[in-house]
Amino acid sequence: MKPTLNQLINFCTVAETGNIGKAASQLNISQPPLSRQIAQLETILGAKLFNRAAKGVSLTLAGEQFLLDCRAMLAMLEQACNNVRAIASGQKGVLKLGATMYASYSVVPHVAMQHRNTCSDVELHFQERVPSDLHAALQDGRLDAAISFSETATPGIHSLVLLREPLIAALPANHPQVQHEHFRLESLCDDPFITVPRESAPMLYDSILHQCLKAGFSPQIGLEASVQQTVMNFVAHGVGVALIPASMENAQLRGVVYRKLENPNMVENMLMWSAKNTNPALPGFVNLCRSIRDKLDAAQAGRINN
Repeated sequence: MKPTLNQLINFCTVAETGNIGKAASQLNISQPPLSRQIAQLETILGAKLFNRAAKGVSLTLAGEQFLLDCRAMLAMLEQACNNVRAIASGQKGVLKLGATMYASYSVVPHVAMQHRNTCSDVELHFQERVPSDLHAALQDGRLDAAISFSETATPGIHSLVLLREPLIAALPANHPQVQHEHFRLESLCDDPFITVPRESAPMLYDSILHQCLKAGFSPQIGLEASVQQTVMNFVAHGVGVALIPASMENAQLRGVVYRKLENPNMVENMLMWSAKNTNPALPGFVNLCRSIRDKLDAAQAGRINN
């Protein structure tokens, strides 16, 4: 037979008051049942916990140790209850966030900083993936949320636009057009373009293609790479030119020169999550992202106007 939680609480109260009568009053029970509970507890443990006297009770050596252990157990129990409540309310736990490498240069740092400042008890587990992998990971529950390029609507996937920013041109530092004061996209009509595969990021691919068509030419696709950093590396080594989201300029890659476009197409960075996701921390994360959206837009507007 093992002691009950009620017996442990009652024992601690008697030990702390040093008087069964006072303890009974605090516990809102009569004295005889409390005395019987203490006696039963001693029988279960096979040890005397109290020295009885006319003026009250005092702990034996065994009782002193048992009080220390009971306090520790009750504190652990209280903490366990608090943890459960915090996790159930979304104030504590783990949130798995996936994002493209591009998002790591635009939205993700802002989200991560705000999350750390306001939701430090929710661990953010970050994974970098190509856009096509993010959708699959959301749908099968490997990710709670993802930040990527905008995509066509997918049943069961909610989305929130976090940032809209322009495409810019990325050229090798030794490209002839770098020397021209006024850059025009059509001057790249004979250059090989490095771009993402359409199956990896269809909306970005289409936006790049449309930007070139607006300039009067269809781009020659020289090479495709699923990761924006790889696209940039190819440009740096003179393999070709590229149209990239403006935030990729933050990569500050040596050997690459950036040029603004006239009437640039805008690229959307979106937060996405599954309607079936039951992680209690997810609604708070979505609200956090919604709260910083205006700040991101304002910062981007400043970059465009500079």
